[in-house]
Amino acid sequence: MLHTIATPNQSTIDPTLISAQDAVLFWQNGVIMCCQDNSTLNAILQNTHHCYVLDNDINARGLGDLIDSRVKIINLQQVIDLTVNYFPQMNWE
Repeated sequence: MLHTIATPNQSTIDPTLISAQDAVLFWQNGVIMCCQDNSTLNAILQNTHHCYVLDNDINARGLGDLIDSRVKIINLQQVIDLTVNYFPQMNWE
């Protein structure tokens, strides 16, 4: 499953629903959660190591230097690849 996180509101996300086989994509305002020392991100990374963040959204918010190194920065073409490889999708807003 592909979990897409588009919100910085941590209270709407339940990391226990994310398994080791799942991938997580942070985009739109969800990229804020990829900043270092985020408790929800830490909980997600305990469940899966397949965590990605969209480069355009990081750059638009000026967060390039703050992104946790455990999250892989990807471009839009790689997002398309994620949607092909992981099905179904769950959107967290």
